[in-house]
Amino acid sequence: MNDLHQLAQLITACWRVSGENARIPTSNGLLDRALKATVESGAFPPWTRGKLHFVDSRIGLQCVEIPDILEWAQRSQLTSAPNPSYETTEVQISDRVARHLLSQLGIRAEDGKTWGSALRTAMDKAEEQFVGLGHSSVEEY
Repeated sequence: MNDLHQLAQLITACWRVSGENARIPTSNGLLDRALKATVESGAFPPWTRGKLHFVDSRIGLQCVEIPDILEWAQRSQLTSAPNPSYETTEVQISDRVARHLLSQLGIRAEDGKTWGSALRTAMDKAEEQFVGLGHSSVEEY
């Protein structure tokens, strides 16, 4: 299994075990910003920190690996199929599967829940900043 597939499993499993809302906002760089803040806070295992790269581009902060991580998640049916008009992707796995994936990655379910909660909090902050800039909030379809 390659690193991007492991990252897709980690992110989706942590998101699933950390809350009720199965939708991950993916548009407008929100996931990029939230992931960077979460990684910088020390969340996620050490092996992930060297696998994620963030750059300032003409459209803002971007995680170089996000498009491939999302593609892996969709191809593996961890998340819903892509649709250009969607601003979110829906995690398709159950809590039980998420816990199994975390176990396969050598991660305790409680750590996954903590990291997923940190990612959700960072996502809320990123959305607040986005709305603060005069953009509309992310809509769910």
